[in-house]
Amino acid sequence: MTDHQSPTDVVLRLFGGIEATAAACGMKPKSPYVWRRAVKGRAAGDLPSANIMRKLLAHARAHGIPLTPEHLIFGASEKELALLVAFAARRDAQSPEQVAA
Repeated sequence: MTDHQSPTDVVLRLFGGIEATAAACGMKPKSPYVWRRAVKGRAAGDLPSANIMRKLLAHARAHGIPLTPEHLIFGASEKELALLVAFAARRDAQSPEQVAA
């Protein structure tokens, strides 16, 4: 297992899986599966387009998901990704009153 996670791996972990990621992009539920495979002009794990990246960033910002443009281009280390997932989980566990404070 490699320490570096691809942009697709980062997004899937932060968004909660294939279906949630697809919904955030307005795609069919299983569409992101193909992002794991290389195609001409895109390495395995890279995101397919800037349009998809913009949709993912907009969804992340709207839902407090700690995703950055750098994650969509370069991915993240497993350690960084684990910290991001833990941060998102803690934020989700807080009551609305705690978040507003």
